[in-house]
Amino acid sequence: MGLYINNNQHPGVFKARKQLNEPNQAVIIKNYLTEIVDEQQQANVSLSKTLEELKQRTIEYENVQAIQWDDVSEKLNELKTHTQKNSEFESLVIQWLATLDERMEKHETANNQIHMQISDQYLLQKQMSEKISGQEEFQNGVISRLDKQEALTEKISRQINHIRSILFERTNYLAEKIDDGYKLTSSYVYNLMTGSDQPISFYLLNKNKKEQKLEDSN
Repeated sequence: MGLYINNNQHPGVFKARKQLNEPNQAVIIKNYLTEIVDEQQQANVSLSKTLEELKQRTIEYENVQAIQWDDVSEKLNELKTHTQKNSEFESLVIQWLATLDERMEKHETANNQIHMQISDQYLLQKQMSEKISGQEEFQNGVISRLDKQEALTEKISRQINHIRSILFERTNYLAEKIDDGYKLTSSYVYNLMTGSDQPISFYLLNKNKKEQKLEDSN
């Protein structure tokens, strides 16, 4: 329900003399902490995925290496069985070793890339931690300002309630005075018109009795 203003009897009560500026909201709370926690969760998911990929690549490499060594052993056994020349044997071994070295270099490159990704994730987590610390200080400042605003609002509310009680008492007082004045004026006019010293209440009582008798006779 809006504020009631009596423009006939009290046009100035509860009415501001200056134009009010809107909106009057002084503080906007934005939940940066939730955003930072979401970013941290995404970073953790990315890190877990990277570690899982590293584990999977290591397993694959170990399986491939085991298969290759089995192949080398098989080839060596075949070479020994068929008594091939030493040059062919050495050439084949050198070829397999070169293949293994190449695969080792690729695996080392992949490990370096994963290490760089882990370092980047660590740096990102450190930055997130610094942001969270700064955000906590901001949140504490906002909470402090809200507490002060709440105390001020409560004080203004008490003052308004006090003014309302004073206005209510004054209104009742004025109503009683107006009623007494009306009765006194009516009695005075009645005495002037009738020349009687009896109060107007006695006249009204006799009038009501006469009207009641007429109604009963009808």
